[in-house]
Parts: sequence; C-alpha cells; structure tokens
Amino acid sequence: MSVTTGPTYIWGAMFPESAGTDSLRDLRGGELRAALLGRFREQGWAERTLEVVARADPHSVAGFRFNAASTRAEELAPWPAGRITALGDAVHATPPTAGMGAGAAIRDAADLLTHVSAAAAGTVTLIDAVDRFEAGMRRRGSEVLTLAMKTVRLILATDTTIGAAATVVGTPILAAVARLRH
Repeated sequence: MSVTTGPTYIWGAMFPESAGTDSLRDLRGGELRAALLGRFREQGWAERTLEVVARADPHSVAGFRFNAASTRAEELAPWPAGRITALGDAVHATPPTAGMGAGAAIRDAADLLTHVSAAAAGTVTLIDAVDRFEAGMRRRGSEVLTLAMKTVRLILATDTTIGAAATVVGTPILAAVARLRH
C-alpha cells in the first residue's frame, strides 16, 4: 500500500505509434524519464510541468501500450449467450485516459445481477437473462468507448505543431472560463 504525506502528482503522456516512439518502449525508470523530459522540452512544455516530471521517482516511471476495444456494439461480446459471460474490460476495454473503465464494469455487474435475479425468480431462462445482459452491455460499452476515444483523439491531436499551439493558446482561456463558472 502506498501512502503519501505531501502533494502527489500523477502524470502521463500518450503518443501515437511511430518510429519516433518505438525507442521509448524499451526504456525504464530514469532513462524513460530523461527521454520524456527531452521530448517534452522539444515540444515547449512549461517549466513547472517539466519540474514535476523531473522530480518523479525513477522507480515510479514506466511505459505501457494500451489498446481499446472496438466502439461498435456488434463487435463486443461476439459469442453466443451461455452460462458463462464476461463484463467490464474483458469485453469493452477503455483507454486509461477515459476514467470510465471501473464505472462501466460496476454498471455491467449491477445489470448482470438484475438479469440473473430475473432468471432465479423464474421469469426468464438463464440463457435469455445472459443474452439480454450481453445486449445491454454491448450497447453501454459502445457508448462508453465512443466517449473515451474522443478524449484519445483530442490528446493525439495535440501531438502536432498546430495542436500544440492550440493547446498553449486555448488552455488558459478554458481555465479562465472554468473559474468564471464557479
């Protein structure tokens, strides 16, 4: 268990697959942190942000590849309904940028419980209950993934010269608007 006594920062970077990012895959710890700092400096990241990255414990810095599930409902849970099913990321894996994976899995579990309870009460067969659950899960999973991938596309769009410039100009404006709303 990890316990912090001071401010804690969680930071991350997402890069599209390319020859330029392939070299990052084999790096760990301090080497990865140094490579990321170099890339962030080249892209003109703010010094305060770079300081957060530079102070990160090298043992806490790691890279990983992620793949999201399809956003098309018909491609999720493409097996015939039976006595065994899956839910959450096993069916509709969301990118970590969305913050939606656990919530979607909880919704799946609650919906599965509702459908299995109907089967236990004898109002439907277990196969029909699982089939109905999976149909709803595919629909919900598709909606969650569609929203999550919008975030991914936005992040990847900032990995261009125009996207980075728009971020530099737009972020203070968006922050000011958010402060005015509260």
